[in-house]
Amino acid sequence: MGGRHLRCRCRRASRRTSRTRTNPNNEFRNSHARTPHHLLNGTVTPNSLHFSINHAGIPDIDPAQHKLVIHGMVRQPLEFTLEKLSRYRLTTRMAFVECAGNSAPMFSNQPMQITAQAIHGLVSNSEWTGVKLSTLLRRGGHRPQVQVAGRRGADAHFLDRSIPVKKAYDDALVAIYQNGERLMPGNGYPMRLLVPGYRAT
Repeated sequence: MGGRHLRCRCRRASRRTSRTRTNPNNEFRNSHARTPHHLLNGTVTPNSLHFSINHAGIPDIDPAQHKLVIHGMVRQPLEFTLEKLSRYRLTTRMAFVECAGNSAPMFSNQPMQITAQAIHGLVSNSEWTGVKLSTLLRRGGHRPQVQVAGRRGADAHFLDRSIPVKKAYDDALVAIYQNGERLMPGNGYPMRLLVPGYRAT
């Protein structure tokens, strides 16, 4: 090649694919971190770039003490630690999670000259692994008259959501892994309820 050399310059991907964050100092208030879709390739969102929304800060949870509790209109109240959940047969499925306010800038009266991250960054797609909620509910045995199941997260606002029991027995999943790794603190660590087609907790 006459003394010529092929040179490659590698740039740090973190600078090119960073998320915008509304609360970079993790203050005790609502925070949003959006996915930079315009910089990604493929359909799976890397964990570090998955969007997150947290109310009143990210919960400081000790995974050894955290429990999933099934109680109320059941024959047998149950508690599951992360260690206990890990003993069950795990199921993996691909699913996206989206904030109800995603793409809200599209309702602007004037076209907005902003990135895809700023417009559509509150939706991400991952491979989730966990225990089917139906497996845990069958152990507790809900009473026949129950038609709706309530769920509550561990965030400071204690947001409640309800889903039909039929849906809970369908494809709902108590996820403990995301893309083969433990969930991130901003995405429900150490466990989260994944209910495709329903608002997330």
